[in-house]
Amino acid sequence: MITEEPKHQECEDSVHGALEHVQAAEHDLERAHELERKAEEELHRAEEELREAEEHRCKEAEVHVTYINDVETAKFEVSLHATLQAVWDRSYLELKVAKHPKDIFQTAGNHPLSLMSHLAMTLAQAREKDVIKNFHFEIVSETGGA
Repeated sequence: MITEEPKHQECEDSVHGALEHVQAAEHDLERAHELERKAEEELHRAEEELREAEEHRCKEAEVHVTYINDVETAKFEVSLHATLQAVWDRSYLELKVAKHPKDIFQTAGNHPLSLMSHLAMTLAQAREKDVIKNFHFEIVSETGGA
């Protein structure tokens, strides 16, 4: 019997040690799963940021504006989500000219169309609804007269 007790104790110690290893491995596995979930969330956020950056980069237009009275021209990049009002306002900054109360923002070309009733539209909306054909605009200022 003396020989059985040490074997029994040895077996219990072995089982106890194995259980501790199993518990440690389960704990490590649980941590690994948590890290994996966090990494997947981070990857998802990074992919979303990349998509948004790509959409923003691809949703820009080069705008050309001419101030007819001084024949000044400017070109600059704006988002397709910018309103015609925002483009008109920025045009004055880019052209370095003062805005006058009777100025008119219009399409450029042989048959200009006043955009004054469409200023709340974005460039994308104005293009979709055929209000504008391209991103070339003019500012016409009343010159006075009798």
